[in-house]
Amino acid sequence: MDYALIENELTNTVEDVSKAAGWTVDRKIVLAIACKFVASGKTFDAIRYKNVLQEMKKQSSWMSPLRTTVGYSIAANLLEQEDTEKAVKDLLTNVSILKEAKFRSGNFSYIGAQFLTEDEQNKKAHAQAARTLFDAIRKHHPFLTSYEDIPYAVLLSSPSDDVELRAETMNQYYKELRTYNFNAGNELQWLSQVLTFLSPQFDVNLAPNVVALRDTLKNQNVKVKAMHYPLLGFLAILSLTKAQLQDIIDLYHELKDLKLLKWHREFVLFMAVQIAIYDMAKVQKSLSMTIMSSIELLIQAQQAAMIAAVSAAAIASSSSSS
Repeated sequence: MDYALIENELTNTVEDVSKAAGWTVDRKIVLAIACKFVASGKTFDAIRYKNVLQEMKKQSSWMSPLRTTVGYSIAANLLEQEDTEKAVKDLLTNVSILKEAKFRSGNFSYIGAQFLTEDEQNKKAHAQAARTLFDAIRKHHPFLTSYEDIPYAVLLSSPSDDVELRAETMNQYYKELRTYNFNAGNELQWLSQVLTFLSPQFDVNLAPNVVALRDTLKNQNVKVKAMHYPLLGFLAILSLTKAQLQDIIDLYHELKDLKLLKWHREFVLFMAVQIAIYDMAKVQKSLSMTIMSSIELLIQAQQAAMIAAVSAAAIASSSSSS
């Protein structure tokens, strides 16, 4: 892995994305978009990106989440589709289908809409399965489960799935990880959900693998916070070798010293994982592209949750001081 090349590409792409998105866009979103392109080895097309943003404005109301921070991330994903007008229209159709399935409309339903099946005949069935899974998860964790879980519910469901079994397995992982000093909360719930990505059946090895990953990272001075829990889940289901995990750790330490990441160190691990996994995929044909695209979208979900929390705290602080 050429660290100097990665650093150079990341610095240049961040600058390009920042100019195209505008100075009002949250820096975390700019970094996430830039990392997506650097990791995949694709060039960021500023002109096409602006066209996608314009098309999203054209097809949405001024109160739409597409006009908020999350819209800038979604626009980056839609860049891969040739027909921009159709891409935006399809996304909005998916959002409507999720709404029909009684999902609350907002940032997370728009992120979740990107996970809905491309099979036109099965979209409604998929949305309904996602709703059933969401309700099954909420039975186990009524206070934790909220609109922030929509992307996971859509990602992990299918009409043929045994949602009750999957929800029960998630709960098993959650309880087991709590015994290993993982913090209770939304992030642990997301981790337990990610661990069912490959199968709704309980795997006795997965939780110990997650613990081993966390401890290895911490022992090599990688800061693992609750927000990183879902990443540990993806690393666990990928069954990384020691050498592959070491590549991620080495890249983490290279990236964290970058000047442009000085005030955003919490995102360095996300970036290291994304870049390293794409690098692995070049030699490991068995590595699913679905897993990588899922990681990208779920990182968006994480960032949307964090930005929403920061915004809510700022509003609360403003209210109390006025």
